[in-house]
Amino acid sequence: MRKMKKIAVCAAAVAGAAGIAGISVKAVEGVRKKWFLRGFEAGQFIGDLTAAENFACERLLSRRSMTSSAKSLRSFRRTITIFLMTTTKYDQL
Repeated sequence: MRKMKKIAVCAAAVAGAAGIAGISVKAVEGVRKKWFLRGFEAGQFIGDLTAAENFACERLLSRRSMTSSAKSLRSFRRTITIFLMTTTKYDQL
């Protein structure tokens, strides 16, 4: 009978340990999910910031390019205007 009690106590201890281990695993999984989701959200936020930075950089470069093109166009117009003025003066003489 003593042996049966010992086996019963050991079985109860094993069952209790397994229950505690199961609860611990669930708790750890909950914490892992929570931290994973926090990391995932932080990664998305950083990705959004990077995308916004890239967009702003591309926009700035295109604006600089357009400004440069506008300056070149103004310079070309001045040159053409001067050329036309000088040719018409000489044609009238």
